[in-house]
Amino acid sequence: MKIRSIEELEDKLEGDLSWRKKEILSLKILIDSDEINQRILLRAGIALLCAHFEGFIKVASNYYIVYVANKKIKADDIINTLVAIKMNKKIKQCGETEKFSVHGEMFTLLEKIKGENFYIKYTEESPIISTNSNPTSTVLEEILRTIGVDSDIFETKKQYIDYSLLRNRHKVVHGERHNLDYEDFINTHRIVLELLDSYKELIINAAEQELFLKEKTNSEYAECV
Repeated sequence: MKIRSIEELEDKLEGDLSWRKKEILSLKILIDSDEINQRILLRAGIALLCAHFEGFIKVASNYYIVYVANKKIKADDIINTLVAIKMNKKIKQCGETEKFSVHGEMFTLLEKIKGENFYIKYTEESPIISTNSNPTSTVLEEILRTIGVDSDIFETKKQYIDYSLLRNRHKVVHGERHNLDYEDFINTHRIVLELLDSYKELIINAAEQELFLKEKTNSEYAECV
């Protein structure tokens, strides 16, 4: 996959988000129009909300890294967390052994990578960023740190993400006889749509401000000190 410009990134994000929104809004219409089956539809609805929430966050984050990878920038100029993704396999190997020879290989690899253009291959089957099927606020905040975006977008909605969305979703998909409150679902529905829109804008802004560059991160840090 190639995403060469901010316009292409925005088109990719909007394309992925639009079909998700269509399904989410269509289900709400069904819930509002079918009182007889509303309880069943609410249970199905919370699972769908969570699926699209997790799906878009994962896709948008990966598209952002694909965009960065297509910029053909030296890895030495890219923020360390993104470079760490490329070294993930070797880092894990180092954690599994006390052999200094293996640890030394990590530094050799780092020097090699830093001299090359930053690039990570992405496929839908092997995403770069994953939520591990459990998009808690903690997992989502780690994704933000990984891609170099400083935001409290998930922290401020932690209660809705971890409880109204995820806890209810887990109970439904694990086969529990768990009834959902209509008003709570509608509120969660609204929050999820807001978060999806906000995350899209967050990714686009990060690309526009080039937050993937070390110099941008360092200059912002200096301004805060």
